[in-house]
Amino acid sequence: MANALLLAIALLAQDGAMASQSPNAPPADEYGYVSWCYGALGGYASLYDRVMPEVTRIEKAFPGPDGVQAALKTYPELRTQAQKDLKVMSTAITAAEKASPRPISQYGAAQIKRGSAIWQGADSVSKARLAQMWMSWSPPSDCERRAKTLETKSSILGKALNYNAAPTMPTPAEPTPALPPAAETPAPQPIAQPISQPVSKPASMPIGATPAAQPLAQKPAPKPAPAKPAAAPVAANEVIIDPANPAPCAGSLMPAKRGGKNVLICKAD
Repeated sequence: MANALLLAIALLAQDGAMASQSPNAPPADEYGYVSWCYGALGGYASLYDRVMPEVTRIEKAFPGPDGVQAALKTYPELRTQAQKDLKVMSTAITAAEKASPRPISQYGAAQIKRGSAIWQGADSVSKARLAQMWMSWSPPSDCERRAKTLETKSSILGKALNYNAAPTMPTPAEPTPALPPAAETPAPQPIAQPISQPVSKPASMPIGATPAAQPLAQKPAPKPAPAKPAAAPVAANEVIIDPANPAPCAGSLMPAKRGGKNVLICKAD
């Protein structure tokens, strides 16, 4: 009976005169008030599937002026609206907790619990009584408005707190100018003839003067290898001349055979 009485009082809490008399009335501060609304509306939405069979029976037993179908159509719409409002409240509560300079989530959780407590007598009353109470309940009209106000204020406060707490950013250093790319060094060209002697460096050059081109030293012609003697002396007055490699003779040439080979003999006159 106590729980049923508590539920009945909570259902009347939306009236300003009765709100101050209810033990589960919403608190005065905006964050606590929105948290309380979230708990109460969440309890209402959670009972939808449980009470709808009895709600349907009541609507059919006592049809309104617009008919049963018109009356039953409003309840799914109310549930959809409740789900939207819960999202708005949840966003506002989260924004307030992030913006607060001190932890307030425990206080908010306590107010959500107080809001949902208005439905704690649901298990102590009959289905018909619970359905009647559920059909006649609606959240305080300013729950959604205050939730939007809370979110706006929290957003502004959060930005201010973040700005004040932001560390001073160091001034970025001036960027070092990039050096121009080095000119490409042309590939060395092969020299027709290597330099055999180093080019002497001038002792001094006047500023701005262009040094005269130094002629490349020519490579000296290689010394001929010593030729093998074309003729080998055999006797004091006789020199053998190879016809394949003739050599000058200071005397007279005479054909002859030496070692089975035709040669010329140079004899002095």
